[in-house]
Amino acid sequence: MELTVEIFLLFLVIAGALYLFVTEKFPIDMTAFLIMITLMLLGIIYPDSFPSVSEGLSGLASPATVTVLAMFILSAGVQRTGIIHQIGRRVFSFAGNSEIRQILAIAVLVAPISGFVNNTAAVAIMLPMVLDLAHRSGTAATKLLIPLSFFGMLGGTLTLIGTSTNILAVSMLEDMENPREIGLFEFTNLGLIVLFVGFWYFIGIGRFLLPDRKNKDEDSDSFHKDEDLFLTEVVVEKGRLIGCTISSVKFEEKNDVEVIKLIREKKSFIKGLDRKKLLEGDILVLRAKEQRIIDLIKNENVKLLSNFDEDARRRPAGMGKIIKIMLRGANAFHDRSLDEINFWRKYSASVVGLQVPDITSQRLGSMKLRVGQVLLVQASMASLQKIRFSRDFLLLETIEQEFNREKMWLSLGIVAAVVLVSAILSVPIVVSALAGVLAMVLTKCINIDDVYPSVNWEIIFLLAGVIPLGIAMQKTGAATFIASGITTVSFGAHPIVILMLFYLITTLLTEVISNNAAVALLVPIALSVASDLNQEPFALVLAVMFAASTSFLTPVGYQTNTMVYGSGNYKFSDFLKVGAPLNIILLFVTTFFIWFWWMT
Repeated sequence: MELTVEIFLLFLVIAGALYLFVTEKFPIDMTAFLIMITLMLLGIIYPDSFPSVSEGLSGLASPATVTVLAMFILSAGVQRTGIIHQIGRRVFSFAGNSEIRQILAIAVLVAPISGFVNNTAAVAIMLPMVLDLAHRSGTAATKLLIPLSFFGMLGGTLTLIGTSTNILAVSMLEDMENPREIGLFEFTNLGLIVLFVGFWYFIGIGRFLLPDRKNKDEDSDSFHKDEDLFLTEVVVEKGRLIGCTISSVKFEEKNDVEVIKLIREKKSFIKGLDRKKLLEGDILVLRAKEQRIIDLIKNENVKLLSNFDEDARRRPAGMGKIIKIMLRGANAFHDRSLDEINFWRKYSASVVGLQVPDITSQRLGSMKLRVGQVLLVQASMASLQKIRFSRDFLLLETIEQEFNREKMWLSLGIVAAVVLVSAILSVPIVVSALAGVLAMVLTKCINIDDVYPSVNWEIIFLLAGVIPLGIAMQKTGAATFIASGITTVSFGAHPIVILMLFYLITTLLTEVISNNAAVALLVPIALSVASDLNQEPFALVLAVMFAASTSFLTPVGYQTNTMVYGSGNYKFSDFLKVGAPLNIILLFVTTFFIWFWWMT
């Protein structure tokens, strides 16, 4: 097949999309919208090759998009009743101090839940509990959080609704000319094999590859390397510090903090701080642990700045609880500072500590935030409850929970009904899921006001944007064009080799762009290759689906990896060290069983 103008234009669109996904110049949902708009404009110029307006907007009404939206709400309903939290506490109580039992508890708890509740939500619920388990048992959190993320991903492969990736891939398969209906448990046998392999990998090899950093405090230079340290700002008040130097009053020793910088009338001083006499109104940038920052609230000589804003001095100190949170919402925090967000007005909480990778001359309030960053916030219990259920944050400490305990088993029953109705009565999952959402609201397992905030709209709009890309891949002939090249190269090769090729390409592509975007690009190509080589289309789609759902190599390859990376004291290379062997093992195991069950 020849390279046409339409295929060339689509390749330009894809190249631009890949660039924006990798560089994150825009949030990924905005990039998806840009893709959708561009394709529709091209559809006006080339109506026979690019999506029409109705096809360009079809992603918004796609069963895949609506199903994922419904699953977010169902997951939130279960989360708000506290049933998963209760089960988690009981399971973790049996883990004790044994690292093997702890990994087993995480696998037994997180993986099955991730098969029926969105796996990202399952990991978010369990992360504070795993941190608490690590603290109580003395096990390094670095030994448990990567397994938590990986088992969440592996559990997502158990059912059709385990991840948005599964739902998207299957919906694209069902849009074929001769669609094949895929059941809820169609590939559960393969998911169980993958989960079994993952478990024994961690028991046999993986746990020895996991870093152990629980003793960093014993290092002589641990103060500068400890990831539990936060930067904060205090302003010097009237008192005995005025006219004195930091060293003369032993400010650092008495408060167990490190003075990083002094700010005076918009000038910053980093060197020679010991010789600077303090003046009223001077701002000190400190590095300290959480408890030391809490203690500074009671210090009569300095005033802790909330949101690192001098106007915050008018707000009473010591109001509310201080707790660690991690930023999750890319839309809310993407490349924005606390000054731009107006954190207090938006969330009724004050930021009093910030983890940053490098010290700069900027005020902390003007530093750009990033997803996965950890903050110390001070807020009332009512505000903390709202933060706990917000998709913008992840609480890293346990607070008094206000769960709707009367609805615990009811919420679980609704989710079970959604699954059983779809599996036994062959009702489309989108229908049963929407019925489940209605049941959750009518029974008040979730309040109507909490329905819309519970949805990860970034994922919804991403799906709406990349689904037309799959349509364009087929209409322009780009999928056939790429498939013809793959077919030529792999002609005569064993089916397992073709499966491995798609698995490997998907794995690598998912590490640089979103897993849903990778699926949208590769599923049409897989379908074309299957047609050219007279192979089972579902088998090649499975290879793409499982590879996209088990992206272990980097902390940015999958959302759960990003979550544990920000709170687990990990290095970027830790994921490659632990994830690469598992990815290689699953490359062979997954492709073999796909071939054995679906191609022989």
